[in-house]
Amino acid sequence: MPGEIAPESRFPRSMGFREGVSSVHTSRTMMLEELTLVFEQVDPSASVTDYQDAIIEKNVLGKPTRTTRTKTTQRLIEEYSLDKNLPVFRLLRYFWALDKHTRPKLAFLAALTRDPLLRDATPFVISIPTGATLTSSNVADFLAGKYPGRFKATTLKSTAQNIASSWKQAGYLTGTSPKKRIRTTLTPIVVAYALILGYLCGLRGKMLLDTPWIRCLDRTPSEITELVSEASRQGWLIFKSSGSVCEILFPNLLNPQEEQALHESD
Repeated sequence: MPGEIAPESRFPRSMGFREGVSSVHTSRTMMLEELTLVFEQVDPSASVTDYQDAIIEKNVLGKPTRTTRTKTTQRLIEEYSLDKNLPVFRLLRYFWALDKHTRPKLAFLAALTRDPLLRDATPFVISIPTGATLTSSNVADFLAGKYPGRFKATTLKSTAQNIASSWKQAGYLTGTSPKKRIRTTLTPIVVAYALILGYLCGLRGKMLLDTPWIRCLDRTPSEITELVSEASRQGWLIFKSSGSVCEILFPNLLNPQEEQALHESD
């Protein structure tokens, strides 16, 4: 399938991706509110230890107990890494500062890089027509069919609710129960981040226009191309296209060490 990533290196941990079977969504949503509050209080140059200190010791999230603060920190690290040395997270913080309206979708893309369950389930919500309704039971039925025997009944219900909530936070759904499918808001900033996620996975050229990150943006190929062109005009990337040949580069977003690591993995 176009845009698929080679299994042996499709989500490189060295870049900030995470695979496996664990998911924050068995107990939490994508935690957009907590992430936003933490970013308001912690400098982009901070280390993982700085984030831990801000949440646990300084209690910037206003959690009532140390146990809750510790668990929240663990979940945020699982979902976003909070590690400036990993390109997925460093670039999230870079784009985060450019436009507050893009933040929910940027956070969602970052969550997809580290939450395999959310990543695998999101094509389901993309397939739902705009205007159609969706309940948590619909999501639970999908999960039960895709992962037979994986979840206990109570966990299945809560996980479905959490995933549906994350989809709502990301702009795919509106309303309470049932929720209604809506067309997400999209900007060149979000597209630039989605493209570089594919680049970090080793994809190049035209393949970058059909990756898991681009497919979740809920746009046609021609609409994506228009947004890529605008992102190029804004200076976040270089986009050249002539016939079947396409080149997309990120000279201003990756540091020499990251470029070298990607070159060595090609």
